[in-house]
Amino acid sequence: MKPFKYLSKPLQVLLLTNAIVFVIAFLGRGLEVNLGAGYGSLADYINYYGAFMPRVPLELWRYVTYMFIHFDFMHFFFNMLMLWMFGSEVAEWMGTRHFVSMYFFCGIFAALFSFFMCLLGLTNNPIIGASGALMGVFVAYYKFFPERMLLMFFVIPMKIKHAMWVMIALDILFANSGDMIAHFAHLGGVVAGFLYMAVYQNGPKVLYHSPLSAIFRLFSSNPEKYDNGSSRSRARNTEEPEVLEGEVFYVNEQKRMDAILKKVEREGIQSLSESEREFLLKAGDKLRRRRGGF
Repeated sequence: MKPFKYLSKPLQVLLLTNAIVFVIAFLGRGLEVNLGAGYGSLADYINYYGAFMPRVPLELWRYVTYMFIHFDFMHFFFNMLMLWMFGSEVAEWMGTRHFVSMYFFCGIFAALFSFFMCLLGLTNNPIIGASGALMGVFVAYYKFFPERMLLMFFVIPMKIKHAMWVMIALDILFANSGDMIAHFAHLGGVVAGFLYMAVYQNGPKVLYHSPLSAIFRLFSSNPEKYDNGSSRSRARNTEEPEVLEGEVFYVNEQKRMDAILKKVEREGIQSLSESEREFLLKAGDKLRRRRGGF
């Protein structure tokens, strides 16, 4: 896990927002407020107005607010641990714009999926917590690093590509168990994660006219990539900074490096072209030689 100060800003904001809401709810358990239909604690107030209620699907703010509500410490702790552990690398690889859009898309889709399950009579329970969005993050991690090992349940060594399907199987198996876990929200987050990653990894080859494609155009710095195919190529800067030879690290090289690093922050490491990757390697070697490194 990266130290908090090295996490991307959006990830820091998500972690802090969840922590603030949790602390307010925890401290407000003994504070009585008017709920409209009676009196209750501040924690009850947060749940009453913030949780996603499948029976009131038109209260649209709930599709977002429920993701930031945790009352049980272990629920909060493990969700934030998962977000910190897996979200940091996912944000680095796909860029902060796509990470944020994927996170909220998966969270909203998870609530919508639960609503449709409610229509089928399979669930009607209020939903709180970031788990639906986090399942989308886990799908992205599975797509980027399928061979990575983790300790499933902190005990069983397992590759991500296998752990992903074990988690899906468990959610399906216990969907109607009455264990007070929003398994349908988890499954909705998984479906949304696979949809988002399909567009992210295949670009203009799929879903040109879908709402998801519109989300990509909104959050991408190269929106034409997700148009209907009339302009599939990315815009390129015809005035590439000249890369000078020699041992001195020239100013224009520094500018180009800064531009590449900003691109990584926006769009992720995978957005770099071969020439940009090669430039970073050569620039790093020059800096090390200049400073007497190896």
